[in-house]
Amino acid sequence: MKKYYLFLLLINFSLFAQGSLCSNPIVINSLPFSTTDDTANYGNNYTPQTVTHPTCSTTIYGNYYHGGNDVIYSYTPTVSGTIKVEIPAALAWTGMFIYNNCADIGITYAACATGSSAGPRTINNFAVMAGQTYFIYISSWPTPQTVAYTLNVTDPTLGVDNPISNTNVSVYPNPTSGNLFFDTSFSIKKIKIYASNGQLVANKTTTNNTVSVADLPVGFYLIELQTTDGIIINKNFVKK
Repeated sequence: MKKYYLFLLLINFSLFAQGSLCSNPIVINSLPFSTTDDTANYGNNYTPQTVTHPTCSTTIYGNYYHGGNDVIYSYTPTVSGTIKVEIPAALAWTGMFIYNNCADIGITYAACATGSSAGPRTINNFAVMAGQTYFIYISSWPTPQTVAYTLNVTDPTLGVDNPISNTNVSVYPNPTSGNLFFDTSFSIKKIKIYASNGQLVANKTTTNNTVSVADLPVGFYLIELQTTDGIIINKNFVKK
């Protein structure tokens, strides 16, 4: 009898392919990453309530986009920075979400991209911290039940022919509660500041390569610096 139950358990476990559950996601080991697949291969394992919905800039009905079959990827960066997550040619009613942990599914989105029409689903400048695991969740409205997709995950700073972006610019103090100073021989013309979910929160100008961030809430931010020569430099900072 014990062997029979063990046999049933093994059969049941085999039904959950890697990527079907957040506890056993498809692991993205390095960037850039690209894969083509179909949610039909993973089953419908997450159907959160649809009475209320977490805040998402692209939809007010986010939990409905968990109604179809779902697949989950994970990525743990080795360095802090930003990533771009994209389904470049999504089918209609496809939803893509990023979660900070499995318990957040259907409760708190770190970022999302959804739409009732076919087209790209893109999450730009999503700030990631070294050692933190992030979960990329793809599903659909209850109709269609399954969607085919190509998922691309990239680091915007990789492959950029810009040797100064990581070596000749320092941002300090970091963390900061007031001003940020940019130690560089380049003149900074203007900056953009993005929150950890990729949302643009501020456009600022600098004075002597210094800018105040005292008005920002506590958190982790990406700062995009544009020099007077038109060079774009991405850095991160923590507001305390």
